Amino acid sequence: MPAETVAALVVGGGPAGLMAAETLAARGHRVVLAEAKPTVGRKLLMAGKSGLNLTFDATPEAFAAAYSDAAAIAPAVAGFGPAAVRAWAEGLGVATFVGSSGRVFPEGMKASPLLRAWLRQLDAAGVAVRTRWRWTGWRGAAACFDTPDGAREVAAGATVLALGGASWRRLGSDGAWAVIVADAGVPLVPFRASNVGFCVAWSPAMRRHAGAPVKPVTLTAGGESVAAEFVVSAEGIEGGGVYALGRALRDGARLVLGLLAARSAEAAAARLG
Repeated sequence: MPAETVAALVVGGGPAGLMAAETLAARGHRVVLAEAKPTVGRKLLMAGKSGLNLTFDATPEAFAAAYSDAAAIAPAVAGFGPAAVRAWAEGLGVATFVGSSGRVFPEGMKASPLLRAWLRQLDAAGVAVRTRWRWTGWRGAAACFDTPDGAREVAAGATVLALGGASWRRLGSDGAWAVIVADAGVPLVPFRASNVGFCVAWSPAMRRHAGAPVKPVTLTAGGESVAAEFVVSAEGIEGGGVYALGRALRDGARLVLGLLAARSAEAAAARLG
């Protein structure tokens, strides 16, 4: 079968792929979006189960500082900051609000209404979404896919690979694409864990507190400090405060807890007792 020819091809149906398809379609291009899983936006929906944190209500400078080690995306961060994210969601008919932590959520605290509205908009813009299309590489200038109807090829004027990392195979982020790209001679930066918990060899006495939040505390690692909270899990620690210091912790920095956040030394001593 000859290759299908389109103006733009997006491989990957997560938020990045959907946004790429939206942007390309808005500029008048015919877009095909290919997703290996049966549905798109799977990790977005999973994130929404505990309240979909869309962005953070911060000044442009503070928002950019959160991405200070990713200079390559600095222009994108500057061009699509918190205000733009909220305006985009509200353009889909999904109102947002700022929580006490400064995080921004949809009013309904769910991802599914936003995703449904987004897909309706993409459909109206003419984006063709192809699910169960797994990208397997290139043949010449054409992208190759395994599909329920057999092998297919798409030749595109521009191709966006929005394939995620290797964080959650069941939701589509299996990192298998890295082998394809490397075989094509493209140099890759190795995967490194981010937004993850960390293992701690708890004693039996501590392990029985699994699921308990620790708050409010100040967490410090590698010269960085955040006033936040975290959760004791059966195997370690996780949560917003831990994620914020993830780079330093991943590189071996010691985590120090300040227990006097928002309380006196006497109150802290009483709680520890």
